[in-house]
Amino acid sequence: MLNLKSAKTVISDLEKAARQGKIAKIEGFGEKSQHDILESIALYKSLGGRERRMPLPTAGELAKKIVSYLKRYSETLDIAPMGSLRRMKETVGDIDLAVATTKPDKVIQAFLSFPGISKIVEEGKEGATILLQNDEHIDLRIIDPQRWGSMLQYFTGSKNHNINLREFALKKNLSLNEYGIKNLKTGKMNTFKTEKDFYKFLGLPWIPPEIREDRGEIEVAINSKLPHLVELADVRGDLQVHSNYPIKPSHDLGRDSMEDILHKAKSLGYEYIAFTEHNPNVSNLKEKEIIEIMKRRKSKIEQLKSKTKSIRILNLLEIDILANGKLALPENAFAYIDAGLASIHSSFNQDKDAMTNRILKGLSHPKIKIYAHPTARLINKREGIKADFNVIFNFCAKQKKALEINSYPLRLDLPDDLIIDAKKKGCKFSLGTDAHDSAGMFLMPYGVAMAKRGWLTKNDIINTMEYNELYSWLTRR
Repeated sequence: MLNLKSAKTVISDLEKAARQGKIAKIEGFGEKSQHDILESIALYKSLGGRERRMPLPTAGELAKKIVSYLKRYSETLDIAPMGSLRRMKETVGDIDLAVATTKPDKVIQAFLSFPGISKIVEEGKEGATILLQNDEHIDLRIIDPQRWGSMLQYFTGSKNHNINLREFALKKNLSLNEYGIKNLKTGKMNTFKTEKDFYKFLGLPWIPPEIREDRGEIEVAINSKLPHLVELADVRGDLQVHSNYPIKPSHDLGRDSMEDILHKAKSLGYEYIAFTEHNPNVSNLKEKEIIEIMKRRKSKIEQLKSKTKSIRILNLLEIDILANGKLALPENAFAYIDAGLASIHSSFNQDKDAMTNRILKGLSHPKIKIYAHPTARLINKREGIKADFNVIFNFCAKQKKALEINSYPLRLDLPDDLIIDAKKKGCKFSLGTDAHDSAGMFLMPYGVAMAKRGWLTKNDIINTMEYNELYSWLTRR
């Protein structure tokens, strides 16, 4: 039996037992369970042993509720998130909010009356901190409207962006802090109502929060070469949505009908929508059965096309790349789709070379045009696969395969650092919510946020194309 009496040492004791092979010998466990425990501990350590951070969409939707609540009060003159949430990082710890007001007491009392508070952690004249029922930490900071721009810039960060910005300012005999910009020669403190005015005073264009990560953005801004980052309004359609069409999928059938999804797509103002159900289950179905399912599905989509004039439909399919690199769809079934998305849904622990070769083999099929959620990670749950992404990106750029930026809360995949790397290789990208019901289609802004953090412009993303251009791109062999 394991001796796990101390809460302070339980992680190290459990890891030691697993490395000594003791867990595999416990009835009901085994080698796989032991391996999984070691992987989970490694993930815990990679997170610094701290509490797990919220995926960006989780934090974003919660912040929207609080912002909407505080906007009901006339004393709230302006309100915005700060910190990692405003920079749209993939995970967020505490939610930091700023409010511009001349009546701080009333705003603070309104904040402390927000429904669902489990504890008031701190209350003062310049803000307050609350803990919600699910342990979400919310910090409110009150800001003088005259200093809104400088305070918002300072508390948005990132830390390294602000350090480099201060160094840049010092060369101009200027000192920066949360209150404004001080002229070191005259001692005059300049305050700013907007961030644009703050950056303009330094001789810089406004730098979007998503790229304030000390990745060369200040140097690019100095040379007036900041890219015009993609915006949500540029996206003409969602390229990964799963309906409840009875395709007998390998996993995760959607919950809403194709008609429901089309209705939602129209309400979002989309020009087109892609149906991307998972491939039929090759383990349980014969090839003939799969062909018949795919024929019926294509017929259904064609019927919808004939009845639906206000939005165009793309007949795509998400297809598993099996452990040996083969695609989980019979060759003859490819005739019944416009194009395919390929993705990893199993055998995540292959070594780097095996995984890289597996992916390249899967992507080599001429009808595969998108590599979906490329790292296969699940934030706070599963680390990404080990693969040579430089090789994969070079292949995708040369063979004209798009890399997906998946908006699902636990994916947000590709991550921003890999988006930057892939863009340098000349890759194209697609945006998809991976929605399994019509409600999930609201997640597109978070995929756009990842694209912005990766410095992408409208021209980098295939679903900013108009329908005919996109269809031509997807069906070009």
